[in-house]
Amino acid sequence: MKFETMRAAESVNEDFLIATYYMKSETEPDLYEWVKLVAADQSAGTWTHVEGETPEVIEKYGGKVIGIYPMAEERSCIARIAFPTANFPAYLPMIMSTVAGNVLGQDGIKLVDLELPDQILKELPGPLMGIEGIRERIGVPERPLVGAILKPCIGVSPEVSAKGARQAALGGADVIKDDELLSYPQYSPMEKRVAAVMEQIRDIGKEKTCLYAVNITGENLFDRARRAIDAGANALMVNYQAMGWGAVEDFIRAMKRENLIYPIFGHCAGMGAYYRSKTNGISTALSCGKLARIVGMDMPLVYPDSGRFGLSTNEFIETHAQCIAPMKHINRAFMTVAGGVQPGAIEYLMDLLGNDCILMAGGGIYGHPMGAEAGAKAILHAINAKMDGKSILEAAKDCEELQAAVDIWGTKGH
Repeated sequence: MKFETMRAAESVNEDFLIATYYMKSETEPDLYEWVKLVAADQSAGTWTHVEGETPEVIEKYGGKVIGIYPMAEERSCIARIAFPTANFPAYLPMIMSTVAGNVLGQDGIKLVDLELPDQILKELPGPLMGIEGIRERIGVPERPLVGAILKPCIGVSPEVSAKGARQAALGGADVIKDDELLSYPQYSPMEKRVAAVMEQIRDIGKEKTCLYAVNITGENLFDRARRAIDAGANALMVNYQAMGWGAVEDFIRAMKRENLIYPIFGHCAGMGAYYRSKTNGISTALSCGKLARIVGMDMPLVYPDSGRFGLSTNEFIETHAQCIAPMKHINRAFMTVAGGVQPGAIEYLMDLLGNDCILMAGGGIYGHPMGAEAGAKAILHAINAKMDGKSILEAAKDCEELQAAVDIWGTKGH
């Protein structure tokens, strides 16, 4: 078989980006030919020879297959393809068009990972502050952060949201955010909501130790960010997948140019369409972890491994690793766990993730039988107890708020 696009991995250099795919088919007659076609389709070739497709063009601009690893007992493989960086700018929409464009329209292909060369990575924005910057700004050097999602999520006035923020902050919340469904409805304009919430946070002396990430998702992100900042915002939130990679990357680049260094909370609303399938789409670790981080999300939200949102424990841990692992100049991202989080789950989550995470609850705080302040206090007490080497059940004995949560919701990991 002639395989002119096959290369040894050692033969590619900084002039290539490497994409890794999981590929499975019961109909493709030859996995090797299928991988070869993918490499051609996403670079300088196609399914048949065309005029102008010279050996020189293919050599310089064609994708190179650098690894095909058949899986045992199934018609599938892991494939690694190197794409010449001469084909695209250091801009995530074009990177994704290259590695995930037509190829993900085929049954049985899932984009698992990207390996970005330095020349591309150095041009991508990354988080404005990252873990270290956020810890320094709010004065929490080591433990996981306590997060609160304002509830009710929609349908309430700015004053109701502000009251809820005050309660969570009094209980010890470090980060408070809007729900992804709340942006700029008539009953709660963004600027009025920011002003009301920040007034309550200032009133209790927490404006420097508690972040409120207001949802600015909408037309012209940079303009919305300026308006939110002018209204007093100390953090911002974007539904990054729903907005699109380009809009979000442009926004982060603009914030950097104007030296507006504010932490950005990134909600993964809609990302399930990419990661839920086992054989199609984009892996969780890549879509919700690495890509969210390199496009500029300081606090990317990731669902826990509860089963409700389809993540396995392995996927959950891998995504966290993509947020915190060293990545040249790119700041580390504060992965935020949300979606069914409650005080009794804190020990389990910290066992999996360690300290560099944000443990965020909506119902687990605002549904607490003693109120939202007690809900936040219960999570903070559980975190501090774990830091001191105590189990969740031991910790509950000297904290009535935590005991009340355990009595209702139980624990996870016991």
